[in-house]
Amino acid sequence: MKIGVIFTGGTIGSRHSEKGILPSTDAPRHLLSLYREKYRDIYDFPTAEPYTILSENLNFTHLEKLTNCVREKAKEWDGIILTHGTDTLQYTGAALSYLLGLCKIPVVLVSSNDTLTNSRANGLDNFAAAVAFLRGTPDAKGVYIAYRNTGQTAAIHRAARLLRHHAFDDAIFSRGGPVAEVADGAIHTVSEFSEAADGQKPFSGKDLSTIEGKVLFLVAHPGMAYPDPAAFSAVILETYHSGTLATDTGALRQFAQTAKRCDVPIFLAGVPTGGTAYASGNLFEELGLRPLPPLSPIAAYAKLCLALADGRELTQALTAPLGGDL
Repeated sequence: MKIGVIFTGGTIGSRHSEKGILPSTDAPRHLLSLYREKYRDIYDFPTAEPYTILSENLNFTHLEKLTNCVREKAKEWDGIILTHGTDTLQYTGAALSYLLGLCKIPVVLVSSNDTLTNSRANGLDNFAAAVAFLRGTPDAKGVYIAYRNTGQTAAIHRAARLLRHHAFDDAIFSRGGPVAEVADGAIHTVSEFSEAADGQKPFSGKDLSTIEGKVLFLVAHPGMAYPDPAAFSAVILETYHSGTLATDTGALRQFAQTAKRCDVPIFLAGVPTGGTAYASGNLFEELGLRPLPPLSPIAAYAKLCLALADGRELTQALTAPLGGDL
């Protein structure tokens, strides 16, 4: 199996410096050297490097470059490992899931909770888990994340299902749990995992810079002040964990009415399947708020952005499964 590695920077491709952690030209090769030394694997990984950034600086232009690189290398390689920073790992994982779908050439994103020179770093373990998963799962399709939480074995997550990081914590979790776990190079499939086949074609990934700033992404909180929706093409509003919003305040009603007048759709992320059990949810339909299927809120944002870029009908694009998101 020909496995290639695409480097993009991030902590896994960085070193400590006087100015703080910065991408390093030798760090990517250092990762491969550490892997060969620890695992006695002499395989010569072909590599590519479309750009090098700290992932907090990610934008849609980077995603377009990355997509083009992945699609090109998929013609040459049987599996792809992509190194990435943790800050925007969920965004890139979701975007690639929607740009590639359940593609025949599997892609596994790996990252690190610290630079590889730090003994607590999990980057090498994550990389090794990705290699083991690709070699041991010949029928793997689509985009995955390999990541070992502290004190646990490495897990393989469906990339479109990753949840937002908790503050002050580097652990990674996904909606519904991982696809598999990797321990000592052995793959243990999680039997409870299930996913729908692609219900639409992957997004094109063209002209992604045109959607910068077009989608408003809001997260519910007490005393919420809503901006003017007129400047946006669509809204993702992440509810509280039980799928609720403060519907008894005038702020949400005014925001929804203004959005309706401006023909700006508001999609709700975080509402359970079948709707919230709380009475506050009874007003969603009246206000024109559109609950989504159980997508990760970050995945919903990525999917909406890509649907806008392609000019697709938004509700249909957001609700049809793609890349294992549902």
